Amino acid sequence: MEVALARLAGTVLGAVARSVIAPRKGAGIVPSPLRPLPRPAGPDRLAKVLGGRLAERYGTVPEHERLAAIDGVRDAFAAAGTLDADRLFAVDLDPERLRAELRAPDTGLGVRTVELYDDLLGLCCAHLVEQLTAEAAFPARAAVEHARVAARTRDAVESLSAARPRPEAEALAFEQRYAEFMAATHGRLELFGLTLGRSAREWALDTAYIGLAVSGERADAVHGLPHAGPTTVTTEQALTATDRLLLRGPAGSGKSTLVQWLALNAARRSFDGDLADWNRCVPFVLRLRAFTSVDSLPAPEDFLRAAGVPLRPPASWAEDLLVSGRALVLVDGVDEVPVRLRQRTETWLKSLVTAFPAARYVVTTRPSAVPEEWLSRQGFTAHSLLSMDRDGIRAFIGHWHEAARLEEPEDETLTGYETALRQAVATRRDLGRLATNPLMCALLCALNRDRRMQLPRARKELYDAALDMLLVRRDTEREICAVEGVDLTREEQTALLQRLAYWLIRNGQVEADRAEAAEMVEEWLAAMPQVRGTAEQVFAHLLIRSGLLREPAPGSVGFVHRTFQDYLGAKAAVEARDFGVLVKHAHDDTWDDVVQMAVGHARVDERARLLKQLLRRADRAPKLRHRLVLLAAACLEQAPELDPAVRAEVEERTQELLPPRGQEDAEELARVGHLVLELLPGPESLDAESAAAVVRTAALITGDAAFEVVARFRDDRRHPVPFQVSQAWGAFDTERYAREVLSVGAGDFDYLHVQSPDQLAALSLLPEVRGVHLTGSHPDPTALYVLDDLRRVFFYDNAALADLSGLRRFSGLRRVGLSMCPRVRDLSPVARPGLESLSLFDGHAELSAEPLRDMPDLLSFGLLQPLLVERLAELPIGSQLTSLALGRHSRYIDLAGIERWPLLSTLSLGGRTQLNQLLSMDAPPDIETLQLSELPAPDLGLLHRLPRLRRLYLLRCALPDLAPLRDHPALEHLGLWSCTAADGSPVDVTALADRGDLTMDVSGETRLIGEELFAPGRITRRP
Repeated sequence: MEVALARLAGTVLGAVARSVIAPRKGAGIVPSPLRPLPRPAGPDRLAKVLGGRLAERYGTVPEHERLAAIDGVRDAFAAAGTLDADRLFAVDLDPERLRAELRAPDTGLGVRTVELYDDLLGLCCAHLVEQLTAEAAFPARAAVEHARVAARTRDAVESLSAARPRPEAEALAFEQRYAEFMAATHGRLELFGLTLGRSAREWALDTAYIGLAVSGERADAVHGLPHAGPTTVTTEQALTATDRLLLRGPAGSGKSTLVQWLALNAARRSFDGDLADWNRCVPFVLRLRAFTSVDSLPAPEDFLRAAGVPLRPPASWAEDLLVSGRALVLVDGVDEVPVRLRQRTETWLKSLVTAFPAARYVVTTRPSAVPEEWLSRQGFTAHSLLSMDRDGIRAFIGHWHEAARLEEPEDETLTGYETALRQAVATRRDLGRLATNPLMCALLCALNRDRRMQLPRARKELYDAALDMLLVRRDTEREICAVEGVDLTREEQTALLQRLAYWLIRNGQVEADRAEAAEMVEEWLAAMPQVRGTAEQVFAHLLIRSGLLREPAPGSVGFVHRTFQDYLGAKAAVEARDFGVLVKHAHDDTWDDVVQMAVGHARVDERARLLKQLLRRADRAPKLRHRLVLLAAACLEQAPELDPAVRAEVEERTQELLPPRGQEDAEELARVGHLVLELLPGPESLDAESAAAVVRTAALITGDAAFEVVARFRDDRRHPVPFQVSQAWGAFDTERYAREVLSVGAGDFDYLHVQSPDQLAALSLLPEVRGVHLTGSHPDPTALYVLDDLRRVFFYDNAALADLSGLRRFSGLRRVGLSMCPRVRDLSPVARPGLESLSLFDGHAELSAEPLRDMPDLLSFGLLQPLLVERLAELPIGSQLTSLALGRHSRYIDLAGIERWPLLSTLSLGGRTQLNQLLSMDAPPDIETLQLSELPAPDLGLLHRLPRLRRLYLLRCALPDLAPLRDHPALEHLGLWSCTAADGSPVDVTALADRGDLTMDVSGETRLIGEELFAPGRITRRP
């Protein structure tokens, strides 16, 4: 048996002796290895191992069967041939695979003999592989084989990749397809609830979108903006400062539009500025209203399916984006989730943030749907969308019409529609209030276009359309129903909101305590048994879904716009027949809109009764007469049908007040407030004085609506309208007024009145201005260098101005005036040929007259201050002078030398001595225009010594009998400014009534006797 085992061991080892185990050089890769390898082990050890196995397991097997098994194994190895390295590595050095390749046993062997055969064959194969791996050459040879296998694997992988995209490439390709889909589906903005005919319900988002402002309530050291306390920033700034934003806003404030804009820009990779890093994001838009009927909210792998995206992503695509921080998760409409499911929504959001903290999240909701600190522990920064301001409204209107132009480029009327709507929104308070909400502003744009710029003057139609959109159509078209557990009709909602609005108005409040409001709703529901749901559910529905209520602070509730409160409250007042209450509060400007809209809601007979009661109260309360009459006039636009007699009476009473005729009227109307702005006429059909008074009235009231009134007169060049337009600058935003009002014909202003440093700086926007009246201490005239061709300048009340050298730059300067500029002592910088007019008022007493010598073209000289001369002959002015003004402070100057100016035709005197001296001359100048100031009882009969006198102006004079003027042969015009009779009584002009060719200008404070004897148009009242 030992001999048989030895032969078997020799055969086995001999099978590999010539290849693997035989001494060779290294791994056999080079023919001459650096060192010889050790010799292989002999067969004795293997024979001993095999003998042990026979004795242990097969001692009971007959010897001939054991010999047969041994011979069979030996034959198998002999038949296998040489087992070289390639054969062993081909079976991955696996003894079992090697045994399977060797010769099977003879079929004639018994069962135990076959078992012995298999056992010995496996044992021999195992020892053979073990022997190989123990050899010193094995590591080198194995390394070669490993490299070859790796190369073959790489080739196979590359071959496979060529036929099938790699996972990374597949993900990138899908991302591109998804981005194109998102850009196509989110590129247009739809206005839900719009029921108009001509205007489209949707338009290009990237054109129509405008950035909105948001308000942050508190600072957050990690996730919030770097500020403390309330702040106002743009939505872009808020997004830049946090990766987790909770955005609150009432209905129509732009929440969903912002979500859509973010998705569109992320898909297009078109963010810029501080948001440029967001271009790496992939957007997922999850509108929560779509998940109210499902059992669970979507996991990442279901985001696309849940959002209605008909694309199949690669495996784990969404999750990979979330993990890497490239996902932008946009969760829209927490308020649209039924109350019973909001806890589930909160849990889902918290889980998402916990599982994928690197992703960006934007969540939107109406304010009252979730608590104040909702998601704050998850690092969300809360911001509230703010109402649009004036600039935002103007921008929105511009974007809306630009989007419409892209849709219909052939429609040339859109520019006119845009201009008309901007003016209407700025002028009409009701429109201006509505337009602060993006949804309502879009409604106005569509309605204005649909009605061809004929927005309804009667507000009822406008607010009915708005309420229909907010209370019914918007949620219906978005398939939102009963999310607060109750479903209310429009009539039911309106009835409850009316009562709340009227309660607030009667109590002089704009907000109510939430608990108190909820209690009132519960009381009112007692009369509405058809409503299914608790009072709390009904109140929650009104607060969250109606779009008309808001929660400005925890525990309080109010209307989103005062306009809606007044509209609904007026309807409640009419239904309660509270006309006496309306008239009683009509003097209060907070009731203006309530009274006007009550006229719109009332029946025909009720309107007449209300308006007649307003007029009766106006008669009983003279101090309130203007306000009450003008309120009645404003109500006429809300009355499509009215008793003709009542309408005629209101219009007749209004004509007594409008248009204003002068400064006094303007000030009286301005006290009425914004109510009057919508009633101010012009400029068409107004004379110049009334037009100027309208501008003055609007400037005294101020505000956007007043701005639009003034802007209507920017082209009017009739005196004194440009003066009032210029004076109004200080009442409005400096830059806007310069761009939109003053820039129209800026070079035509005689003097543009400038007071503040901002106005002085804004002259750079008006380089064509040629005349400036500068008030205040502005020390440096070089600030005027922004003007191209300054011709006229007047410095008033300027204690800082000392040097006029800065005016040398303006070679075309024609007129210079100085009033109350005490530091100016040298006129030489303005002494030059070409200067035609110089006026000096209340300046330095030692001012030298010598520079007048260098003004050879001086035509007009005004001296209303002391000067170092005693007589006119000392003034070094050439014979070309045509106009001379001497005032109270220069009445000491003797007129001797006046004959040196033969062309003198206009003269102003401030002293009786000078007048007497003039009229006692043998050959007085041919004066055509004479002004006399502050003279007590001048002898007007002596004016016959001036036979060519055509115009006489009397300023602050105590006048004797005017009868001597009746027979003056040339007199055509008389001006009375702040004058009285000699005894202080009104001035009697009766004697002049029959001078049909004589006209008069009279200041507002000058009282006259006999004015009624003059034909209309002969006497003009001036401010």
